[in-house]
Amino acid sequence: MKEKYDLVIVGAGPAGIMAAKTAGSGGLKVALIERKKNISRIHRSCGGVLNVNEPTFGEVVTFDEDKNELIFTNSGLKIKYDGPHQDMFGFSIYSPNGLKLEFGSCAQLRKDPMKNRLGLSVSKEQLLQQLLEETEDSEVSIFPNTNVCSVKKELSSVLVETDEGTTFESTLVIAADGINSRIARILGLNKSRSFYGSSRTATLEIEGTSCPEPEAFIFVITPRCIASMIPIAQKNCYDVSVSTYRRDEKPLELINYFMREDPVYRHWFKNSRVLEHKTACVVNLMNPMEKPYKDQVLFIGDACWRREMSNVGSICTGWKAGEIIIEALKNGNPNEKGMQPYLDWYQENYYGPEGKRKQGGRDFTDYLDPEDIDYLVGLPEVQFPQTMDIFKVINYIGKTYSELMTQINEERPNVMNNLVMIRENMEEDMQKRISWGFRNV
Repeated sequence: MKEKYDLVIVGAGPAGIMAAKTAGSGGLKVALIERKKNISRIHRSCGGVLNVNEPTFGEVVTFDEDKNELIFTNSGLKIKYDGPHQDMFGFSIYSPNGLKLEFGSCAQLRKDPMKNRLGLSVSKEQLLQQLLEETEDSEVSIFPNTNVCSVKKELSSVLVETDEGTTFESTLVIAADGINSRIARILGLNKSRSFYGSSRTATLEIEGTSCPEPEAFIFVITPRCIASMIPIAQKNCYDVSVSTYRRDEKPLELINYFMREDPVYRHWFKNSRVLEHKTACVVNLMNPMEKPYKDQVLFIGDACWRREMSNVGSICTGWKAGEIIIEALKNGNPNEKGMQPYLDWYQENYYGPEGKRKQGGRDFTDYLDPEDIDYLVGLPEVQFPQTMDIFKVINYIGKTYSELMTQINEERPNVMNNLVMIRENMEEDMQKRISWGFRNV
């Protein structure tokens, strides 16, 4: 027996839930399918940060603390959030011996947090739960603990089949099933995407640290790994993560080195307590889909991106997809013509600005020893602009160091030679990373 819907959505993360809520509120008959039993529970390494007060994929989000509302200023979308949160002000990158590149001075910016924050660390579980409850109020049919195994195009509809033998028939389907999208594999879309290796990540949730910048997104370069720290919603609590592409490295062992053994940074965690919530993930990195649509299936959020799109980016794709599908079905265009306004919007705000950026294969720690990195981090005499946009960080670093190359060559010719080797070996290093990966097309 098949139940017929206007729209079936596979995946109930930020993108999928927002699409279901939008389409359901617009009067469509919607089914939302999610493989997890507890939809809002976060099981994988996943930050709960929302970019605010800074453009993200063509949108700017603000947070009204009096009304407990996230306001998407360009689209007019408003989302209730009354859970815990911490402000974030920028990025900091630490060298092996404690030197720092800072993108926004937390010490100064925290004096006026509502004006200066560029990130809001929230409880992603609570945000998803609140959105899910609103989606239920929109009379969306929700199917947790349901795993999709097949998506087939029929004459005028799409059949979505599950492991349990249930079949959903729909006019249109939204694939919001995450970075390792099964639907992308089923429909063969990954065959034309470049593969850049598999990132394995482990994350520990800790309470307490003597880190000097608890309101920043921190990267720490150590002799054995690059670790990251990010505040989570609960005060004085943090996610500590390490990612690696190598098969001979164990991310959890690298975290333990960073927190317990590294002679420079272990004192940050002297009074820390590891909490029960430990997560991990494996992510296959590919170039984004240029055209996230095939056979009446529209791909949104992480399902069509190179890796995590960001919470703001995913929510926006869900909202826009829901709006466009309502209009397409109203006009009798359940096809590519009906989806074209979404595809144009995606090109303008997502793929056009960031999708063509080439993935680098270089790991500079293979070429530069800790003293070299300390030297390089200590060189800039400029104040980097405040930002929470990692692409801006990369661009600022690239521009700054391109202007320092003559000085580096004069002062440290061996470092300059190693920087040249990084560039020359980029393709070789990428092939090595790919060989370590777990590609599944």
